[in-house]
Amino acid sequence: MLSAAYQQSSSGDARYAKVDPENRLLWKMNRQRLDFEAMRDTLLAVSGELDLAMGGPSVEMTAAPFTHRRSVYGFIDRQNLPNLLRAFDFASPDTTSPQRYQTTVPQQALFMMNSPFVIDQAKHLVGRPEVAAVADPAKRIQELYRLLYGLAAVPAEMQLGLHYLKAAEHASTPISQPSPGDTQKAPERLTPWEKYAQVLLMSNEFVFVD
Repeated sequence: MLSAAYQQSSSGDARYAKVDPENRLLWKMNRQRLDFEAMRDTLLAVSGELDLAMGGPSVEMTAAPFTHRRSVYGFIDRQNLPNLLRAFDFASPDTTSPQRYQTTVPQQALFMMNSPFVIDQAKHLVGRPEVAAVADPAKRIQELYRLLYGLAAVPAEMQLGLHYLKAAEHASTPISQPSPGDTQKAPERLTPWEKYAQVLLMSNEFVFVD
């Protein structure tokens, strides 16, 4: 095997797929999904919030207020593994695991949709200076694609994004304030740009390595 085998992309080729559909000859890279730790660190990295400090004690990863430290410093309770880690196929800390199993379950998508941690990163992403300083919507979309995917949005993606933002801004209403006698906190709403950023973070293009 030559080193070129490690430089392949996951792009398919109909000619090779017909001969070797299971990729046994390694004519392309098998598409890989980020594990939870890498996905969490990537969310923090693209939002500009990742703490790169080296060393120190372990930290709680799954409870608010959410730490910005890398996942390698996450505290693992061997007797009480958080359900979030179980949902993302975290290996059992009680036994030796030669490999991590990979599943696709609804809880994974629900985490990306509803987790306060993910929502916070969407807000920080939109608030990054290189994004917030761009006034033109099309150029701002391109900046988000550059930060998240390392490439430019194609015309169809650009058109879809602009259409969504225009519709969302038109449909948005002011946040209702609680009355003086109401002790409940008014629900927090995301801006159209924050919603759009979260959608981009939820995409397969973000969580899969090509």
